[in-house]
Amino acid sequence: MPADLADLRHLIDGIDDRLLDLLAERIAIAEQVAAYKQATGVAVRLPDRIEAVKARCAERGAARGLDPAYVREIWSRIIEETCRLEERLIGVRTG
Repeated sequence: MPADLADLRHLIDGIDDRLLDLLAERIAIAEQVAAYKQATGVAVRLPDRIEAVKARCAERGAARGLDPAYVREIWSRIIEETCRLEERLIGVRTG
C-alpha cells in the first residue's frame, strides 16, 4: 500500500537536503581547485574537461534511468556556477 502524500514529500525533502549537502561539498572542493589553478596558471574553463564531465554524468544518469539531456542540463548549470566561483576567487574578469 502506498504511503500517503505527506510521507512521500518528507522522503523527497530528505533527498533534497542530501543533494544540497553534496552540492556544498562540491563547492568546497572547487575552492581548493581554484587555489590550485591560480598557483599553477591552469585556466578556469577547460572545454574538454567540461564536456567530459557532462558526458560522464549523462552516461551514468542514463544507466540509472535518467534522461541524459536532463542530466546534461543539470550539470551544465552546476559547472557554470562552479566556474563562476573559481573565476571570482581567482579574480578573473569576465565580460
